Amino acid sequence: MNADYRPNANFGRRGREMRIPAALADHGKSPERGAVHLAGLFGVSCLLLAVAIALFWTLTGFGKLSAETTRAERRVTEIVNQPITHLPRSGPVALFSPGWFHSGATKPDFNTVDVRATQEFPYSGNVSSDVNPAEMFIGSELEFNAMTKYFYVDRTLPKRRLSNAEMVEINTLYRVIGRSEDAAAARWMTVAGLVVVGLCLTFGLFLLIRPILHRPAG
Repeated sequence: MNADYRPNANFGRRGREMRIPAALADHGKSPERGAVHLAGLFGVSCLLLAVAIALFWTLTGFGKLSAETTRAERRVTEIVNQPITHLPRSGPVALFSPGWFHSGATKPDFNTVDVRATQEFPYSGNVSSDVNPAEMFIGSELEFNAMTKYFYVDRTLPKRRLSNAEMVEINTLYRVIGRSEDAAAARWMTVAGLVVVGLCLTFGLFLLIRPILHRPAG
């Protein structure tokens, strides 16, 4: 053995000196990373809760819009389908066939239509139809309107001629229906956006929770 050989006293010490600071550094960073992680969990959870609340209030708003639309449509239906004079058929009549109206109906543009401009008077004298041949009706009391036909209930009967005031009321009710439909469409778009944001936040929350769930015990 070489008498001059001396173990390097710093060899093992240097290794320990290099390892210890690294361990201490990691130990010092862990609480900071944990705090950031918890802050992220809290933030994402709060955002997800806010989205859930916004989604709830947006969905509950549909009830009010639906009630407004229902009331307006019910009133339009009442006006359009008022009773008419029924007479037993006698003498010459103008006969309408098949039935009083063609099938189908155009849905009005509730935001812009003026039913006063589409009122028609195709009936004159006494009129009847093949759907009620034993009866006749007074033509001057009747009308046809393509922009109220959407609300015709009993199509086996002609419809009573509406006054100007009644048509103005229908126009007002149509605007209510139009605004409600537009608001409902906007709410559905909001719901879709909130659902997308909620799914993204849920996925982000899962990514934040996953390391905790897979952390080794002890």
